[in-house]
Amino acid sequence: MKGAGFEFKDHTADVSVKSWGRNLEEAFSQTALSLMATITPNLKKISTNVEKEIEIESEDKYALCFDFLSEFLYIFDVEELVFSYISVKSIEKIEDKYKLNAVVRGEKFDKDKHEIGTEVKAITYSFMNIEEKKNKVEIDIVFDV
Repeated sequence: MKGAGFEFKDHTADVSVKSWGRNLEEAFSQTALSLMATITPNLKKISTNVEKEIEIESEDKYALCFDFLSEFLYIFDVEELVFSYISVKSIEKIEDKYKLNAVVRGEKFDKDKHEIGTEVKAITYSFMNIEEKKNKVEIDIVFDV
């Protein structure tokens, strides 16, 4: 479990993931990549010719994670985009809100090019946990499939 990454964990009906990074930004980035890897397992097949900036504001870190990941489901449903590069540039607490800024790169999903993974219906709060330690942040999350 060096640096940043994610791993899928056994779960009876849904997809359970543990993601980690050296800080909150890396851990959020890895959690979003795990969502992409659920939708299309081989992230190496995704070109990075479309770039988007994502800004999210939420009342706490849990809502921020939920809203950030839900944004990817929305973009996939509406614009059919998948991403192989996800970089959360900043997560800041401003007054009583958390604000996230990210840059993502990917392309339109193409069933002839990209592997079809598992359809994710929603992000869930059940079992969500964000654990911040010195030099390491771990996020546990379950995707409703």
